[in-house]
Order: sequence, then C-alpha cells, then structure tokens
Amino acid sequence: MTIDLIRGFVKYSELIAAIVGTIFFYKYKNTPLKYFLYLLWYITLTEFLGWYIRETGNLTYIDEDGIHYMHWLYNTLEFITFNTLFFIYSKYLESINYKKWVRYFAYIFSIVFTINWIFIQNYFKEGAEMPVILGSIFLILSILFYLIELLRSEKIIVFHRLLLFWISVGLLLFYTGTIPFTLKVNEYMLFP
Repeated sequence: MTIDLIRGFVKYSELIAAIVGTIFFYKYKNTPLKYFLYLLWYITLTEFLGWYIRETGNLTYIDEDGIHYMHWLYNTLEFITFNTLFFIYSKYLESINYKKWVRYFAYIFSIVFTINWIFIQNYFKEGAEMPVILGSIFLILSILFYLIELLRSEKIIVFHRLLLFWISVGLLLFYTGTIPFTLKVNEYMLFP
C-alpha cells in the first residue's frame, strides 16, 4: 500500500465523515458539538488543499535552497484543532475545576505554540513537534475529565447514545498513539 493510497483513503474518509455530520447536523445544532462539525469540514478542506499544494507547488514556502515547504498549512490546522477541541470539552464539563483546567490547557498550549514559532521552530519549514505533543497530553487529560464526569453521572446509562463519548474514544485512541509516534519520529530525525 503506497503512501498516496493511504492519503487518499484518509482524505475521503474525512470528507465522508463531514458529509454524514452535516446530514445529522439537526440533532446537535444547538450544542457545542456543532463546532466539531465545523472542525471536520476545516480538516477536510485542509487535506484537499494540502493535496492541491503537493500536486501544483502553489502556496508553498520556498527557502533559499529552492526547497518547497507547506508546513504552515498543517501547523495552522494543529493550532485550530486543539483549541477547538479544548473549547468543546470546556463547554461540556460541569465541574468548575475541570473547566478551569481545560481553559488553562488552551492558554498554555496557545502560548507554547506561539513561543515555539517565534523562537524555536520555523512556522513555514517545520512541523509543530513540541506543541503537538503538549496539546495531545492536554487533550487526553481533557477527555479523561469528561469520561470521569460521565462515569459519575446518570448519563453513563445511555453512554452509547452520546456522540461526544464516541468522539472522545476516537480522539483518545488517536492522540495516545500519536505521542510515542511523534517522539520516535523526532528521535529518528535527530539521531539517524
């Protein structure tokens, strides 16, 4: 299986998820999960724009050696994704302490992200390594706060009907696997 086939599968899976989310939008249009649909569409459009940029070379950052980079697109995606998810979880959490923690996570992530691009990494040439790892850890903690509240509430009886529960399971699996992968890839790049 080639990387292009995997990219195509991911791209079209995201498109299908966004379309299905749009079809069922009426079920959650008055909840904070509406922002998740907006995020799904943003991710989908970013993936298709990334494909267009890869194919045409347009909208790339070209360094002094003539190398094309498009990290700006995915770095922006990471910033928006984490902050949107922090916002959604802060709206669903009932505990004032948990809400505060998630807001702190969003602030700290945004500050670290900004400092990283001003002083450490080139926003246009390099992927967001440290901010993504930090955002992943903060998001996992936010999801755990949500799951703890769910376990302590009456909603646990109907957890299988809660859309945020299934989104949380998917995000938890994805970001738990992303952290070691990101660390290993970065270690390989630093020490080949």
